[in-house]
Amino acid sequence: MGTAETSPPEGSRIRRANLRTGLILAAIALVFFVGIIATRFIGDSAIGMSVVGLSILLFLSIAIGRNIRK
Repeated sequence: MGTAETSPPEGSRIRRANLRTGLILAAIALVFFVGIIATRFIGDSAIGMSVVGLSILLFLSIAIGRNIRK
């Protein structure tokens, strides 16, 4: 009977890819929160918008760069 299980090397490759994606998303969330906290301390809303914009730009460049490399 055929099972849909993946081989250990394939499973570990998928696990590493999921871990990388999770770390990237966690880093982006951390940047958002740091930007919001910095905005509260400094008092200028332009800094918060800049941090959010830069984090989105960073995420897009990483995502596009990973797909181009493949």
